[in-house]
Amino acid sequence: MIIDGHTHIGATDLERYPLRDPASNYRPSPEAAAEVLRARMQEAGIARAFTITPGYYGWDNRYPLDALQGNADWLAVGVLIDPKSPQSPQELEDCVRRGACGLRIQQHLLYHEGLDNPAITPLWAAAAELGLPIDVNATHEEYPQVEQRLREFPHTTMILDHCGYVSGGKLRPSVNTVAPVLELARYPNTCAKLTFIGLASEESFPCRDVHWMVRQVLDAFGPERSLWGSNFPIPLRQPRLTCRQSLELFAEAIPMRSEEREWVLGKTAQRLWKWDLSR
Repeated sequence: MIIDGHTHIGATDLERYPLRDPASNYRPSPEAAAEVLRARMQEAGIARAFTITPGYYGWDNRYPLDALQGNADWLAVGVLIDPKSPQSPQELEDCVRRGACGLRIQQHLLYHEGLDNPAITPLWAAAAELGLPIDVNATHEEYPQVEQRLREFPHTTMILDHCGYVSGGKLRPSVNTVAPVLELARYPNTCAKLTFIGLASEESFPCRDVHWMVRQVLDAFGPERSLWGSNFPIPLRQPRLTCRQSLELFAEAIPMRSEEREWVLGKTAQRLWKWDLSR
């Protein structure tokens, strides 16, 4: 079973699902709709997907949680919660009651303070209490703060989003490296999300110039703690790749053993978000 471990969905109905900043150019396109994601998945042979509330909604998780209703057999949702809100633990619990099974924490969205800020510890603690994996969208420069949280919450799985390649541009490393990522592999509660290919590569598909990065991450974390994600919608976030090509990288193009492919393309994600494979 193939599971896409990283997507974002959004609706162009801005009256029902308003943007955090109505004047921003960062907004959903028709290609980001949940039904489009489902169609792309079916075309590519992808059975299930994990989606994270996109930043243009701020802390409003209504669209992905609404999309989850009736679709839990193929969709799982990670939410964004204001880390500094005094109500953040309750807000997270409310989202879990609506079906959320993950949390994403990042500095580069509205909240612009350190990931080790004691003021946001209650949100980390709430996720730990609820047994949620945490997607940590952090740059390599922030990894010492991530390491502190890994030690503080050793029983909470933390997923290194994009292995430190947050959104391209000035936030990505100037020289391709996974060295800071490999340093965190010694913590058994870390997982690596292999979603940086389209940002790191200077080549078209099959992006051979960055295969070595994937190999190093796999060797450090093991396939059981590594997972693939398309970063849907592809045209916005990985313009070098189509959805099918993003999958083909890990299904065929990047050299791996067959058991490694099984974990990276589905078994790790199934374990993280506890999908019932009998459904």
